[in-house]
Amino acid sequence: MVVGADALARAIAFLERSQLPSGEIPVDAFRPGHSERDPSVFPTAIAAHSLSFASDARVVYERALEFLAGEMDERGRWRHWSRAHPHHRMIPPDLDDTSCATAVLRAAGRALPDNTTLLLSNRDRRGLFRTWLLSCEQLAHPLATWFFFSRTSAKPFDVDAVVNANVLFALGERAETRPVVDHLLRILRADEETSCDKWYERPFAVWYFFSRALRTIAPEAGALIVKRVAASTPANALESALAACTLLDWNVTPDLTPIVDAQLPSGAWPRAGLYHGGRKRLSPNSFAPPHPDTPWWGSEELTTSFCIEALMRGMSALRADASR
Repeated sequence: MVVGADALARAIAFLERSQLPSGEIPVDAFRPGHSERDPSVFPTAIAAHSLSFASDARVVYERALEFLAGEMDERGRWRHWSRAHPHHRMIPPDLDDTSCATAVLRAAGRALPDNTTLLLSNRDRRGLFRTWLLSCEQLAHPLATWFFFSRTSAKPFDVDAVVNANVLFALGERAETRPVVDHLLRILRADEETSCDKWYERPFAVWYFFSRALRTIAPEAGALIVKRVAASTPANALESALAACTLLDWNVTPDLTPIVDAQLPSGAWPRAGLYHGGRKRLSPNSFAPPHPDTPWWGSEELTTSFCIEALMRGMSALRADASR
């Protein structure tokens, strides 16, 4: 327990040093032989959720919330690239960024426009949520919209499972989100986690986002997810942290030793890719492998945020186990 507490203190000190003046949790877009900082909203939105579990990270957390609030548009939408990115206006608002930023700001009690109707209006005939928010604003600039969809893996009517899980996390259980619950459960039962989303390929990320969305809504998901996580071996500290958080969602206390042992002298944990630039859909349930030049997004700061969540929640679970 003392070792875990020391690891937490050093991790929070690292984030206090490395968080950008804007409040952004920095992230890299990297591929073989190339890496660059990529001003983005999504990593800060999910890092802020992780940091919300650690009261000692309050300074970093509050600054991250300020960054997210500043990136919101007047309709309560977010884009993946922040306003500091030269191509911010090229990319449409999306439900992944919008739902994750909405969820963390609302959980913190921050005031923001009610975007529920906006989210609910972006569904297909099955009741599943489309990834991209294509409003009249984007249609009024067809050249920029065409350029984005022609030069990337994105398609105007993408439907991605992790994105749907994040919308479910933001909106909670209601009649309109029931098709999403059924869709996620079907994916888990069919063992299709690695082929359910264009942007997320590694199953540990998929389990993490599915789990936090389903834990209070569909308890039957727990046995499926816990079994898969227990049968898999994390490839790095990021996946160890994602696995630990996922198990904790279902009241399974994980072994925190691999996370503590992987911490760097700086207090950070090594960078690893959480999501990538997309892959070509071959069928409704299959994708081609991503192109070798497809960038991944990740950073020491992002990995560290997930590790803080895992250690904070895991240490609490260990204390509860010891008191029984």
